Amino acid sequence: MQKILVGYDGTEESVRSLEFATKLLFDGSTPTQLPEFHLAYVLEEPRGISDPVPDEVMESLRRTGEEILSNGARVIKKQFGKPFTHLELGSPPERLLEIAERLHPDLIVIGIRPHTTSEKVLGSVSALLFKSKKYAVLGVP
Repeated sequence: MQKILVGYDGTEESVRSLEFATKLLFDGSTPTQLPEFHLAYVLEEPRGISDPVPDEVMESLRRTGEEILSNGARVIKKQFGKPFTHLELGSPPERLLEIAERLHPDLIVIGIRPHTTSEKVLGSVSALLFKSKKYAVLGVP
């Protein structure tokens, strides 16, 4: 695999998916060619705040997103070098698919969280990525 896209938002599920992806690709030996890692975090506009969202609120969200991506990047950097990070605004399922359309990754890795209030196994992000059938998607519970 040459290019991997990981949906990463700092949640427990995304941390597990990132760790799983690095273990999957790193068996302890030095790889001949390091894969290109991409971490993507999509900020949703906060609900219940006036439209347009005040600049100071968006700036605070952006800084938090950059910090989350920086934390994830440290995990990857140890074994694979500095990853590419993508911080975008919008609907997570749609924006992740748009990022994938630009990157054409060999694998998309996402965390799957339990949905206790319904019988759904997949949330909106994972469901859209799996339905697209354009990329190999690995959902890590």
